[in-house]
Amino acid sequence: MPIDIPATIAAIPSIDRFPSVDEMQAELDRLAAGYPELVEIRRIGTSRQGEPIRMLSIGSGERNVLVFGGPHPNEPVGALTVRELGRALCADDALRKDLGCRWHFVPCVDPDGARLNEGWYARPDSRERYGREFYRPAGDEQVEWTFPHLSGPGYFDRMLPETVALTRVIDELKPAVMCSLHNGEYGGVFHYVSTADPDLAARLAAVPGYEDLPLHKAVWEIPASNLITPGVILAPGIAETTAAMPAGVEAATGASSMDYAAPYGTVSVITEVPYWEDESAADTSPCGRTFGEIVGEIITACEETAQQLTGLIEDAGNDLTLDTPFRRAFQDGLRGLAEMSSSWRALLSDADAAGRSATVSEEFSFRMLPHMLRVRYGGTALRLFGAETGAGNVRAGVRRGLAEAERLFTGWLTEADTALPGKRVDIRRVVAVQVGSALAAAEFVRDRDAGPA
Repeated sequence: MPIDIPATIAAIPSIDRFPSVDEMQAELDRLAAGYPELVEIRRIGTSRQGEPIRMLSIGSGERNVLVFGGPHPNEPVGALTVRELGRALCADDALRKDLGCRWHFVPCVDPDGARLNEGWYARPDSRERYGREFYRPAGDEQVEWTFPHLSGPGYFDRMLPETVALTRVIDELKPAVMCSLHNGEYGGVFHYVSTADPDLAARLAAVPGYEDLPLHKAVWEIPASNLITPGVILAPGIAETTAAMPAGVEAATGASSMDYAAPYGTVSVITEVPYWEDESAADTSPCGRTFGEIVGEIITACEETAQQLTGLIEDAGNDLTLDTPFRRAFQDGLRGLAEMSSSWRALLSDADAAGRSATVSEEFSFRMLPHMLRVRYGGTALRLFGAETGAGNVRAGVRRGLAEAERLFTGWLTEADTALPGKRVDIRRVVAVQVGSALAAAEFVRDRDAGPA
C-alpha cells in the first residue's frame, strides 16, 4: 500500500541550524539508546585525520537502503536528513515494515572537511558568513568523486580512506537503494538518478511540492546530463564523462558512488536542495533570449573571475609558503572554472543548441552561477591567505593578497546580494524534501519488485 510521505515529513520539527560533527555523532548514540532493540551502530572506517566514521542501521528487511550525508562538507543538510529519517523509521513501525527495508545511515562521510565548515553551520542565515567560513575540498580530496575507475580513459585509483569505507559498505550491503545527500546554494530542488525509469522520476518530482519548494527545471550543472522530467536528471556515468580523454591519461577525479554501486543494480538518487529558493528556477516560459547568448555570458563571467583569482596567487608568488587544504581547494577551483567554460563552449559549437530560445529557468540558472562561485572562491581565497597569516607568515605578498581578496570578496558579495534576492530556505523544509525523496525511492523499489498489482 502507498506510504503517506506528506504526513511523515510534515511531522519534522523546526530546525534553525546545522549540527557540528560532535553533535552528529551524539545523535547516533541517542537514537541507539532510545531504541536498543532496533538500532545497531558500528564503525565503518577512519578519516584522514583519525575521525571515526560510524554507521547506524535500523530494522530488518529484504532490501538494504544506504543513506549518507556530507559527501561534500559544505553540504550539511544530509546530516539532519539522516537524523530525521532515522527518528521517523524508529518511531513508526508501520512505515518501516511497509517498506520492507533495512536502513543504513552515515550522517557525515567527510568529518574532517565538515569541521572546517562549522563556523557557518551555527549561523546559516548569512551569505557572508557562508562565504567567509566556506570550505569545499579539491576534487581529488572529495569523498563523492574518488571512487575507483580502473579501465578506459580517465584512470583513477587514488581513493581516500573515507571512500574506501563507503566501498566496503556498498560491497557488503549491495544496496537496492542508495541516497547520497547533497545540497546546492540557490534556486530549486532537483535530483540526479541512475535509472531513467519514468515512475521513479515522477515520484521524486512530486516531493518538493509537499513543502512548496520549486523544482529546478533547467539542466545547467553538467552539460551531458539528460532530463527525464523537470527536476529529475539521468546522471552521466564515468565512462561517458571520460570518453573524450586520451587513452592512458589519468583523471583529476574518479568515479562517483553512483558509478561504484551500479554493478549491484542499485537505484541511486542524489537529491540537491537549495539554501536560497527562487521561483524563477521553475519557470519554463521563454525569456526572450537565445541559449547561446546566455551561455556566452557565463563563459565570459567565469573567465574574468578566473583571471582575477589567478592574479591573487601570481602576485603573492613565493611569499605563499603553506600547503593547506584551502590552497589546494582554491587551485582546484581555478581548474574547475576552466573546465566549466570549456564544456559550455563546446556545447555552443552546436548551432541548433546555441540558437534555440532559452527559458526563464535557464537564464536564471546561468545568471546565478557566477555569483555563487565568486562567493565560494572569494571566501576560499580569504581562508588561504588567512591560514598563512595565522601561521605567522606576514610577508608582503601575503598581506597584499589578503587585502585584495577582501576587496574582491566584499564586492562580489554585494553584487550577489543585489542580483540574487531569493529567500533563505527554512532548513526544516529542505530536510523534509530529502527525507521524502529517500522514502519515495524506497517505495519505488518495493513496488517495482512486487510487480503488477
